[in-house]
Amino acid sequence: MNIYPKTSKNFEGLDKLLPYVEKYKGIEIQFFDENGIMSDFDIESAINELMKRVPDLKEVTIHPPLCNYDFELIVFKDIHIIERQLKTIVKLSDKYNIKINLLYHTQWCFEKHRELTLDKLRELLKIIEGRKNVLFLLENLYMFDETECAVFKIAEYINHPNLKVCFDNCHMYCKNNINKSNIEDYIKKYLNPDLCKKYIYQVHFSYTANNDGYVVRKTHGRVHRNIDELEYDYNLLKEYNMGDCNYITEVSEDDYDNREDQINEIEMLEKVANRG
Repeated sequence: MNIYPKTSKNFEGLDKLLPYVEKYKGIEIQFFDENGIMSDFDIESAINELMKRVPDLKEVTIHPPLCNYDFELIVFKDIHIIERQLKTIVKLSDKYNIKINLLYHTQWCFEKHRELTLDKLRELLKIIEGRKNVLFLLENLYMFDETECAVFKIAEYINHPNLKVCFDNCHMYCKNNINKSNIEDYIKKYLNPDLCKKYIYQVHFSYTANNDGYVVRKTHGRVHRNIDELEYDYNLLKEYNMGDCNYITEVSEDDYDNREDQINEIEMLEKVANRG
């Protein structure tokens, strides 16, 4: 199990996270809307700067802007944006001999994707086909029109070695809270352990506060309040074959320069994972 910290394109608090980045040799970078809504962003400059700061780095996940940047939106605005991004990470992966993953959210259910985007996704995957050091990741959100987790069904349908899943446990809790369900009952409907085992690559891990996560922004993606609650969430995912993948501590906090909450989350997660 690797635990990768998350930073932004501007590297706020990277100096505080550096011991964990150097320990696990990986990180995720969050990008912003640099050039307006649904526009491209500068991956190359960020990776070049990151490699200067962490020359022993082995893996980076690229996270596009959070709002209005779902896979389906970019495909229908201008698929060449994703084509350029994939070609850029192929070039950078070769340049630095590191693994680079490009992650996209999706709001759509599987049926919509099957009818409208999956042929396009197959074409995009040809750009990275045969590349062991480049992956395209799809991440679950909390859309209303799915029952089973759509990203796993997409991965199964495409069944391409360079297409994997990033599972966000906070987004699962949001769906559960919207449906006012019991999480242990809900996860049985939402996840297929066999699909998780085959397609999961990384987990976005955090706490969802106040049985919310979608109404009040500050309840989404927070640090776990204590190690017992964190262990409960980790063990829940472990039951669905997510115990040994990469964990990204995707923690929202009040002070991004000091990263105290994310550091706390990493240290609790290390203790729980080491218990076996």
